[in-house]
Amino acid sequence: MTSLDDTCLLHRAGLVGLRAGQHGARRVLQAGGSSTRAGKAALAALEHELLSLNASPGGAADLLAATLFLDMLVRRGAGGS
Repeated sequence: MTSLDDTCLLHRAGLVGLRAGQHGARRVLQAGGSSTRAGKAALAALEHELLSLNASPGGAADLLAATLFLDMLVRRGAGGS
């Protein structure tokens, strides 16, 4: 999310929403990720900010789902290698 030009964020909240998502994701990572206390707080702040903008990082969610699907295929030997 830190560098993705998420068109869902852009469509629903404009450039302000896109930048909020990117900067918020960066803050989560800088705080140690979502498994740390500071990271969880940063993630909660990002969620609050995006909700206030009526924005959702759907593009990032779609890419994550596709990545997990491809990873599953490779782990099951369907990668063709």
